[in-house]
Amino acid sequence: MQKLSVHTWPGAAPTIDDGVFVIGLATGEQREEARLQLRQALAEALGALFDVPPREIEIEASPGAAPVVVMPDGQRLHCSFAHDGGMSLAAVCFNGPVGVDLMLSEEVAGWEAVARDYLGPEATARIAATPRDERAAVFARAWTAREAHLKWLGVGLDEWPAHSQSSGATVTLDLPDGLVGTLVYVDGATSLMPA
Repeated sequence: MQKLSVHTWPGAAPTIDDGVFVIGLATGEQREEARLQLRQALAEALGALFDVPPREIEIEASPGAAPVVVMPDGQRLHCSFAHDGGMSLAAVCFNGPVGVDLMLSEEVAGWEAVARDYLGPEATARIAATPRDERAAVFARAWTAREAHLKWLGVGLDEWPAHSQSSGATVTLDLPDGLVGTLVYVDGATSLMPA
């Protein structure tokens, strides 16, 4: 599986790779504060890319719907957010829907039942066949791939096999040790990207 770099924020404007970029920042454990920090960081990153004031960039989010960035010219961009382990990620795709997920790689109590209910029989068998000391990372990769896929579809967490097929590009994210992340997006060139 391909790996994609995560741009540390604050920093230089992120580089768009295959119509998508991901920024990451340390946000701490407070979820509501992390959400606010991440939305501000995303507005700053997009402001740097498009050369517009971040305060003119809006992020629309409502329960049960994927968030959308609204640029000052009315252009709407798909985005996705994830938080875990004191880190937050924001992904933007210029070609269509995007989903990102992030998880600490640590042992999950009752992982077999969780995997069976949410990840499906193939993932459950793969995780069970993994040596114990590697199992947490394999579980985290399967879980983040599932969550990113569901965010890409714009649906909430559902038991397997609902929404089990994906036609989006799926890549792992290059993250610090102990964190696992996956991105699902529509790949390809588009005219929505900044010049």
